[in-house]
Amino acid sequence: MPRTADHIVHTHQIARARAAAGLPVWERHIDLRGVFHNDSLTFEERRDAIVKRLKVSPWYQQADVAEFDGVYDTIHELAHAEDPEEFDGWWDELYDHADTDRVNICTR
Repeated sequence: MPRTADHIVHTHQIARARAAAGLPVWERHIDLRGVFHNDSLTFEERRDAIVKRLKVSPWYQQADVAEFDGVYDTIHELAHAEDPEEFDGWWDELYDHADTDRVNICTR
């Protein structure tokens, strides 16, 4: 799910439709503050703590494993990232899913 102009427009339309319906722009929030930029953790500790928090979220819990839901698959790949560069690639993909699903991932 690449971040393209079409993707950005699509997620903006979703947000506008939610606001027009009287709903909050974001359906869910996942708080990763305190762990995402925690420099006292090794890469592996930080990765594992982030994945653990994602996996207990309703967003992940409701992902359709049988239908190969992108959220489930992306978090699974994120959990196995071997270095920060690989992690960042999967993180970008996860953010795209979050935008579409209206999940605000708080990292700061």
